[in-house]
Amino acid sequence: MAYGLPVEGTDGPFLGGQLTDVATCDVGLTVADARKVLDGSPDGSVIVLAGDGLVVGEFEAGTLQGRDDADRLLDVMDPVPTTVRPSVTVASVAEAGGGPSLVTTSDGRLLGQATVDAVDGEHDQEGHDHEGHDHEGHDHDADTDAFDRELASVMEAIEERFGDEEPSEDELRSFLRERLLAEGKSAEDADRFLDELESGDDG
Repeated sequence: MAYGLPVEGTDGPFLGGQLTDVATCDVGLTVADARKVLDGSPDGSVIVLAGDGLVVGEFEAGTLQGRDDADRLLDVMDPVPTTVRPSVTVASVAEAGGGPSLVTTSDGRLLGQATVDAVDGEHDQEGHDHEGHDHEGHDHDADTDAFDRELASVMEAIEERFGDEEPSEDELRSFLRERLLAEGKSAEDADRFLDELESGDDG
């Protein structure tokens, strides 16, 4: 894909290759049934699915506390958890702090969970200290983290907008610029981010 966006086989590995199972249940359960599912969850949370594996919510012990057994799970669950696409790179998640990520298709259907370790901030041989500052005090890691987080978010938006279609470079740039402006970025910041993506593609 244009603008330096990762595709399969370049800049990986991707979250889609790191998937593990996650505890799930049907949205039609009662709270009593949901408690039984929660008891079997290895990480203390459960993802709630509608038909065809569509992710519609999640819950943990605190979510069900004080609820009657006969209550509907639909009425008490935390709706629509944060998800990422399988095409997001492991490196971008690691540099953003790592941890578990719920991975779905572009239309919200569960694929699994990917857990990524955070980047180790040890002192390297290039004159950077453990916090990612060089001897002149510039925070290179913060710049990289911000770009990678934005890139991961952009990839999700593109996959949701275009699906399996391959947009032209003009369509892609127009879509990205409108999205960045809608998020409150200035025209100059939006153009700068797109120029960085184009530079990465040229490189």
